[in-house]
Amino acid sequence: MAKRDYLLHSVKNAMKILRLFSLERTELGVTEIAVQLGLSKTTTHRLVSTMAKEGFLEKTSASNRYTPGLSLLALSGVMTTNTEIQRESVPILDKLTNQLGEASHISVLEGNDIVYLHKVESKHPVRLLSHIGKRNPAYCTSSGKVLLAFQHDDVITTALETDFHPHGPNTIVDKQLFRQTLEQIKSKGYDIAVDELHEGAVSLAVPVRDYTGDVVAAISIVGPKQRIQEEQLPYLLDCLQHAGRRLSEQMGYFKSNA
Repeated sequence: MAKRDYLLHSVKNAMKILRLFSLERTELGVTEIAVQLGLSKTTTHRLVSTMAKEGFLEKTSASNRYTPGLSLLALSGVMTTNTEIQRESVPILDKLTNQLGEASHISVLEGNDIVYLHKVESKHPVRLLSHIGKRNPAYCTSSGKVLLAFQHDDVITTALETDFHPHGPNTIVDKQLFRQTLEQIKSKGYDIAVDELHEGAVSLAVPVRDYTGDVVAAISIVGPKQRIQEEQLPYLLDCLQHAGRRLSEQMGYFKSNA
């Protein structure tokens, strides 16, 4: 078996192991797992040992069996938070788009990309391509830069290790300039991106905080340059910041929490 095929096969078996657990079956031994999946005990032991090392399984000291590990709980927390953000954002984005006439989004950071959790489309005939679940590079989107600006330095350093390719005429590809831009965004509390992801596109984004004060998402509006003029920016930002504060409050954040 080729190395790539072997790795894929191992990943599939690891996912099958996780699916064996349920509310009725919270502990499993190596022999039980091997029988259920039709694997050898040697292969099963190697898999569960690796999964335990990575925190996806936990070995019980008393029974020498395995239970789901804390890494799964962490992932579950991310999914729960994202689901809550998406649900709470719907009426806020609806109001924002009705108020401003431009498409609005709620997005989160995944690695070096942003992912759109929800979008409310503009009623104007000229539309910019984006959709729920779409990924875009964080470094050339207003949402991505807002999200990165409020992350810990190790997250920013990791983002700076990736290659920056120009997507639009104004994409920032200089790493030092990009870091300086993030510092400015953190100080201002918002970002405006013009011609960065797409030529002719303008986007504005503000952060969304959870009950701990951490920035967990970004609200943005986006439209073409012929509609979003410079003199409109103060009003658009005011509406956007109001929406960001409202969603942050829905997520349990108040200034006294920080």
